[in-house]
Amino acid sequence: MILQLVSWCIDKDGPVLVDVSETAQKAGVSVECVRTEIAWLVEHEFLALDGDVDGMVRVWVNPAVAFMPGTDPRVAAARHRFPYFDTAEGGKSAEEPVVVYAYEPELWNAVYDAQRELFEDPPIFQPCPAHAW
Repeated sequence: MILQLVSWCIDKDGPVLVDVSETAQKAGVSVECVRTEIAWLVEHEFLALDGDVDGMVRVWVNPAVAFMPGTDPRVAAARHRFPYFDTAEGGKSAEEPVVVYAYEPELWNAVYDAQRELFEDPPIFQPCPAHAW
């Protein structure tokens, strides 16, 4: 849930500031729960932690899992050496449904070239007002 909330706040190639207390309140969970989920997301390279001061956490989102229109995913990927996540052949029925490729600039260039239209003009999820924050 935290990844989704953080993803809504992405601004181009920039980091996202997360007020841990405010996020916990909006998500209806404890502050410790938010911190635990952020730590898990960082450990598994969905996010990169770039600071944690007085309850404000600064994170970068792996562009393999979220991006905004006009964002070049290669910038954040290179900055944090993010891996690339892809669906395995067979999808959810595969033994390992997600394939994680280690950071390689050539892979990110290939992904960008193959999906240029998606990165330049992606479909945008619009949260309903009850879920907006």
